[in-house]
Amino acid sequence: MKFDNKSDYERLRGQLALITIFFATLIAAGVLYDFYEQYFFPIPSWIYSIFFAILFVLYLIYRYHKRYQIIIYDDEEDPQHIALKFYSMTSFAPKYNMIKIPKNDLVKIEVQKSFYNKRDELIIYQKVKKGIAKYKPISLTGLNKQNKQLLLEMLDSYAKIKWLSK
Repeated sequence: MKFDNKSDYERLRGQLALITIFFATLIAAGVLYDFYEQYFFPIPSWIYSIFFAILFVLYLIYRYHKRYQIIIYDDEEDPQHIALKFYSMTSFAPKYNMIKIPKNDLVKIEVQKSFYNKRDELIIYQKVKKGIAKYKPISLTGLNKQNKQLLLEMLDSYAKIKWLSK
């Protein structure tokens, strides 16, 4: 089975574009007109613009810490291996990563919550000659619920220690 979350990437990019336009409009209205001063608290409108700019920067920081990733799963191309490719959605020069695991060497998977329970991270364990290797976490935040469940079910079906049955 093969799948990726590029449609989720388009949705998240559209969301960022709308929020950027929204905040840019609020900031420009405060700089160009005395709109806020007339209808809200009687303070200069440029102060409202600074406030909205700070809110926008905080949103960008929040979005960065969610670590959205594009994930490409494939277990059909090579019948003996699971291939999991992933890279960051938020980087200008993303670092491409790939995990290729023999299907019978996958020990278990785990999903941990991080960043105040806003980010799900997938951790994969593989049997190697010296014991069990633990891969670095893969952020599942960019996946919609159906793709996340599908990915976890597929990986769990190959794992020796079942995660979903707990």
